[in-house]
Amino acid sequence: MKIDPFRLERWLLEKAEIDLGGGGVAKLQLKDVVPQIPPDTAMRYGRTNGSDALRGLVADWYKVDSDNVLITSGTSEANLLVNLTLIESGVEYFTEVPQYEQTTAFARMLGAKVKPFHLIEAKGWTPDLKELKEKINRRTRIIFLDNPNNPTGAVMTQEEMQALCELAEDVGAYVHCDNALRGSEADGKPAATPEFYERGIITGSISKLGATSPRIGWIVAEKEIIERCWVMKDYTTLSHCGIGEKIAERLLANRARYVKRNMAIRQANVDTWNAWCKENPDLVTCTDPQGGFTVFPRYKNRLGSSKFSERLLKEEGVMVSPGDQFGVERHLRINIGTKGETLGKGLERMGRFMKRVVK
Repeated sequence: MKIDPFRLERWLLEKAEIDLGGGGVAKLQLKDVVPQIPPDTAMRYGRTNGSDALRGLVADWYKVDSDNVLITSGTSEANLLVNLTLIESGVEYFTEVPQYEQTTAFARMLGAKVKPFHLIEAKGWTPDLKELKEKINRRTRIIFLDNPNNPTGAVMTQEEMQALCELAEDVGAYVHCDNALRGSEADGKPAATPEFYERGIITGSISKLGATSPRIGWIVAEKEIIERCWVMKDYTTLSHCGIGEKIAERLLANRARYVKRNMAIRQANVDTWNAWCKENPDLVTCTDPQGGFTVFPRYKNRLGSSKFSERLLKEEGVMVSPGDQFGVERHLRINIGTKGETLGKGLERMGRFMKRVVK
């Protein structure tokens, strides 16, 4: 198997004075969730599919039974298990573009023929279901999407999700929805997911609630799929972080509190971003994000997005994520989940840089 470097994640390791390259919200501190972990807590395996308590909390969020939930080591392992379980060489794998490439790059490594269907920027990054309908066929194994979308912040409607699942059903395909950004929707309503579809699969985690280090995620699907993914998990991590599981239980039991905190950060930064865009109409155009903690503006410059980002980092100490690493050129992913003062300083420097290089 030829494994390609994960370009975005390697880029995000570069040192920056101001980091606007990530995709999540400012991180919680341990004391915000668990004031104290008893020092006599045993550092051991728990149930390899997840504790009854944690699976129950995830199930409650999605309105399914706990038997429909498998706990994993973050969304990354959840996505890995889905692909390892369902993909074989030669099948077709459709992914929306733009998208976070972790899942689709691995599908390609497993021998799947990865094909795109596009989100239409002029229509607020809505999915081109007509394109998808024309392309899929009986060889299509998985249709993958993020909802809310990373990097655009677009949110697929329930009607669009229903229509996409109907297309998948016509050819016997699975619909895999990465729902890692659940709880970040601007209207306060969970983004549409395919739990109503027999071949619908949802992956997610507590990371975008503000807790990345516990590495706790999940798969939500029909019991038969869960059982198959659980078998595969025995050969990957076997067990997720036990202490992380306890932190996740506490966080999810009180998730409304953390969602409220995160949305306050997000809204303040959306206001800052919109004000900056209004002051600099000659530099960028951008669709308002309906979810997530990023914006994905189109910039008015001939530099490719990787070269643009490299120069911005070198000359101004500001990191953003290049659009070409999400499949779309002349765009940048900018984090609006960071601390407000960080965003303000970063945008000031980015504006200064752009005014120098715009031609």
